[in-house]
Amino acid sequence: MASPAPSRLFISYARKDGADLARRLQDDLKERGFDPWLDTHRLSGGATWTREIEVALDLADYVLVLLTYGSYVSEICRSEQLRALRKGTCVIPLKAQSNTDIPLHLEAKNYRDFTEPTQYDAQFEVLLGDIRGNVSATLPERYRATPVRYLTAPPRVANYLERPEAVRALRDTLFAEDQRQPIALIAMAGMGGIGKTVLAKALTEDEVVQRAFPDGIVWITAGKERKRDIIEEMREVAKALGDDLSGYDTPLACENRYRTMMAQKAALIVVDDVWSKSDIEPLLAESPRSRFLFTTRDASIGRFVAARDHRADLLDVGQARELLGLWANVPTNKLPATADDIVAQCGRLPLALSVIGAMLRDADKEFWAATLNLLRKADLSAIEDQLPEGQQSYFKTVEVSFQSLKQGMQERYKELAVLLEDMSAPVGILQMLWNVDRDEAARIAKVMIDRSLAQSDEVSKGIRLHDLQLDYVRAQFPDQEALNLVHGAIRLSAHVITRDPDQFASQMVGRLLPHQDLSAIKQFAERTALGAPKPWLRPLHATLHAPGGSLVRTLRGHTDAIVGVALSGDGRRAVSASQDRTLKVWDVETGRELRTLQGHARAVTGVALSGDGRCAVSASDDFSLKVWDVETGRELRTLQGHKFYVTGVALSGDGRCAVSASWDQTVKVWDVEAGEVIATFACDVAAYCCAFIADRIVAGDAGGHVHFLRLEDPIRQGLNPT
Repeated sequence: MASPAPSRLFISYARKDGADLARRLQDDLKERGFDPWLDTHRLSGGATWTREIEVALDLADYVLVLLTYGSYVSEICRSEQLRALRKGTCVIPLKAQSNTDIPLHLEAKNYRDFTEPTQYDAQFEVLLGDIRGNVSATLPERYRATPVRYLTAPPRVANYLERPEAVRALRDTLFAEDQRQPIALIAMAGMGGIGKTVLAKALTEDEVVQRAFPDGIVWITAGKERKRDIIEEMREVAKALGDDLSGYDTPLACENRYRTMMAQKAALIVVDDVWSKSDIEPLLAESPRSRFLFTTRDASIGRFVAARDHRADLLDVGQARELLGLWANVPTNKLPATADDIVAQCGRLPLALSVIGAMLRDADKEFWAATLNLLRKADLSAIEDQLPEGQQSYFKTVEVSFQSLKQGMQERYKELAVLLEDMSAPVGILQMLWNVDRDEAARIAKVMIDRSLAQSDEVSKGIRLHDLQLDYVRAQFPDQEALNLVHGAIRLSAHVITRDPDQFASQMVGRLLPHQDLSAIKQFAERTALGAPKPWLRPLHATLHAPGGSLVRTLRGHTDAIVGVALSGDGRRAVSASQDRTLKVWDVETGRELRTLQGHARAVTGVALSGDGRCAVSASDDFSLKVWDVETGRELRTLQGHKFYVTGVALSGDGRCAVSASWDQTVKVWDVEAGEVIATFACDVAAYCCAFIADRIVAGDAGGHVHFLRLEDPIRQGLNPT
């Protein structure tokens, strides 16, 4: 009679602090008749998830988990543990390092202690008893599946092409060890249309990745024009990761709780379509078991934030043929002979293949040949100066698809040039742009989606255009000056039409009234007015702010009067002060609120900003001033010394000195770094305002006097004023 096969054991360990014990256990278990397996590739410095790991885990009767700090922060180890626990395999935790954290998903009351080498033999015998007795850790119910939350859903992808090698390469970058930065940040960069969003979304759906981040995976879309509420995003991330929101009642508390919460989590945060480092910085928090991944066209952003780089590659020829076949509804092995040449003309770019494949759907061989000929002859000379470089293969496919549309449909597509980046166009706005009824607008939108000339937007039930598609239709617009004015009008109206798309016609007509002398503006306004839902209110006079003027956009976010604002030297950052007791930091170019600064007990009465935009000092009715790190939103210190409301503040250009004015009838000069008063000047009445001018300090008081002062201090001669 054949003897039974030895029990298989899988040893899960981290190379940097668990390898020695893992090898000793392997040797001793073999001597006792077991069949132990460990990932020997890991011993030589590898840190990737392999098929061998999966097979060994699934065949194992028992999994021994070596608990060390290295395994606590390792995505590979977490994924091994969760795969075994979720499959019901007997998991036995072994504490291999004293004072190490134990993952919550293990929650073992009785782990075996291998921290003392002198006790190894005794603990090994206890371990053998656990194996024979099938003593296993239990998996808490909340870790049975990893929650995945899309705060802003990525566009739905038709004809999805699986790319396991690309997902595996991105996963290896995500899991890479030897992260020297306190925040593990990965930048996936690549040209537009290459499929970065699709690949990142596939990563979030990968089972190995989901097991590595049991607390949750959260997806956020940044975008070039989309207005984001960072504080609300923090709340939503916390909610998605299971945190109690009762402590998220103020912006400052929200930021503090978010960072405290993230420090304890094993989570993956994905930020898609990043255009500047300010899109991601507020969400970054030190977390040894979490990862932050962002996608971008601009590889330099990754360098600025010290991110690990991962380049998104083009499809290989076989994948490109498969994707073309999916869109054209032709099996790969039955693609016509012209397919390879069409793939080459498309540059193996997924977005280009989807456009041309949609055009070829169910077409005969003659049409394929004709399409290839059109691609070869596609003439972009009339618009190429308006198009970004490096994307010619894509624009050629769009040109061919565009030319295949009927004349009326071409005009409808060109009219989408007025949309902003990342702007969703619900059916109501499409009605007004195209001057058609709702059903016809929905039909036209579907044709464009089917042709892969637009993307379906699940939230608005309308469409949106990829940035490259916008580049193409904007290049077709006959009057770029007029187009810029329309874009300006939409930006000025964004806070209105986002809430109520039916206001689109009223807003556009009203804001463009001063520019009716431009024929393109007049035609756009008339067409939009004809398509407006009835009844509607048509502005007759130019009472709304018009584009092209001094007002570029409206920044909304405060809940009470705004009493002060300061601008950085390069004009890119603004900080506003409000009677709602907060300050807000803004990206001036996009109008995006970056963060809220909270800490004052009463109304904030003023703010000053250093020339480099990194340091802000605020004044308040709570008798104090506060110094802030603008980049992080962190309060650095409080300047105390006034005895009544502080109503004015100014900051030297180098940020070293501040001057304040107060109703306590004094003007004070401060050393910002030390938080100390340098000098005080007493007025006869309340001081209201102050400023640095050249080498002097100027202050105004309630009696109508203007005081010109100079700081006489040899240590601080040569103030760099602003």
